[in-house]
Amino acid sequence: MNKESVPMFKFIVIGDQSVGKSSFVKQYSESIFIETHKPTIGVEFVKKMVVVDKRKVELQIWDTAGQEQFRSMIKSFYRGAAAVFVLYSVNQRDSFEKLHEWLGELQESAHEEIVKILVGNKSDLDREISIQEAEKFMNGNNFSLFFETSAKTGQNVEKVFVEAVKLVIMRMFTSESFKNSIKTIKKTPANSRQNTSRNELQDDSNQIQKPIQLQVTPQAQKQEEKQCC
Repeated sequence: MNKESVPMFKFIVIGDQSVGKSSFVKQYSESIFIETHKPTIGVEFVKKMVVVDKRKVELQIWDTAGQEQFRSMIKSFYRGAAAVFVLYSVNQRDSFEKLHEWLGELQESAHEEIVKILVGNKSDLDREISIQEAEKFMNGNNFSLFFETSAKTGQNVEKVFVEAVKLVIMRMFTSESFKNSIKTIKKTPANSRQNTSRNELQDDSNQIQKPIQLQVTPQAQKQEEKQCC
């Protein structure tokens, strides 16, 4: 990897509705927690510049809707992804039991070597899923990492992204097939903004992009607004 270039890694966040995907991304990208969140319509993404093991990397983090009606569209966004965060809520057994559905979509649409991270979110709440049960699921389904996180308190949120970046870089060096499958647009000094201050870089990297939205019926919109994101 050229030391003068900045690779861009595409990360996808998936999971059932109401597991806290948007809050998870918001906590990482802006270090804030919003108690009430409107449901994600389709997909939206944020960009964040990070430094991991002295390597500067730009992350493009895609937050996807958990509702059934968006599943077919979301499948196309696995293309070029380096890592996927598969979320469930530790206090919602139903979200854990539906993980097999998400894994089926991953197997169908994502590269076979994509870095998979299992995330038990909402660890600040009373649990229905034990750590031991989640670890057993991780080991039985070829996940690279498992973390319990809290988008509310920030517990492990930054750490899980840092570890994901490390794994992607490692896999790029060990697998040519994986390296060729992921989207890694590199920015060099010749085509990047010049004289960018540290503060400007931080502001630019945390900028939330315009959401990509789908057309939904008024009935579906009313139903989605009743659900937490």
